[in-house]
Amino acid sequence: MGRLMAALVLLASTATLAGETEANSVEFSKTFEMKVEHESALCASTASVDYFQRGAEAELEATIDNHDCAASSGEFVVEVTIRADGTDASEKLKFPETWSRDDDSSVIVKRRYPIGDDTDLLRVKVRKMRCTCDEAEEPAGNP
Repeated sequence: MGRLMAALVLLASTATLAGETEANSVEFSKTFEMKVEHESALCASTASVDYFQRGAEAELEATIDNHDCAASSGEFVVEVTIRADGTDASEKLKFPETWSRDDDSSVIVKRRYPIGDDTDLLRVKVRKMRCTCDEAEEPAGNP
């Protein structure tokens, strides 16, 4: 297996602040897309991520694509950064995830992660993304 190199490119960023959803809680939503490129026999994949805080949980919807091969699978780590109310210190929570597909359709991953009471969701990132084509199929451009 070749050396894995990742390059993150922030493609788009938007943020919206909605009205109160429960007593003393505010819903915050942020959407961004990052591209993770791999320099190896593995396929390259992209993840578009939408997330928001709902009470003591961070909700995530990630859309995963790769244009190298149809049937493929992979793994990634969701890194959730939070801050406890009344403090300046932030904390990172990490959640490993996997995905797979049998055709060239996008993969939608929807998850809820516990972040605790009295915390603010600062950001959610996809890290350590890996993609592998099925054995019967080689990535485009590779012999």
